[in-house]
Amino acid sequence: KHEKYFLSDGSLSILVEDTLFKVHLSFLIRDSALFESALSQPKKGMNGFHIVTLDGVKAVDFERFLGVIYPSRFDKHDASTFEEWSSILHLATQWGYESIRSLAIREIFPLCSPIDKIVLGREYDISDWLRDAYIAVCERREPITLEEARRLGLEEVVKISKARHELR
Repeated sequence: KHEKYFLSDGSLSILVEDTLFKVHLSFLIRDSALFESALSQPKKGMNGFHIVTLDGVKAVDFERFLGVIYPSRFDKHDASTFEEWSSILHLATQWGYESIRSLAIREIFPLCSPIDKIVLGREYDISDWLRDAYIAVCERREPITLEEARRLGLEEVVKISKARHELR
């Protein structure tokens, strides 16, 4: 059982990895048509509660996502790091939670390097970030590091290298 998100009045039990969460079905389906259709026919489990297994999701990522749905405080989000907002952005995009996706994009933006903006912009279709991020990478003095190259992929590195060469 998850220590924070196993709610005594929850109506939906969700197994993620080896952690059992119990949350309110209405909270999960209110902003996601995808989740609403997927959860409209959950299996009945013990005590008449719905049970769903989320495969391919890490418990820590689901916990971060629930932190947005069930905030500890209304004036400050539980998530604060690039890694936390990244996992929230991933799940919100995957599950079609547009309002949470917009929140994650807004919150992660100031935490991103230009390389982060290119990687996330391409992965999550955030086209507004790409132009300025490419310009920043092409105009910076430092070469692309090996780690940045791994994150960008060969094709992106070649395009950026060509643009950097043309600028010099």
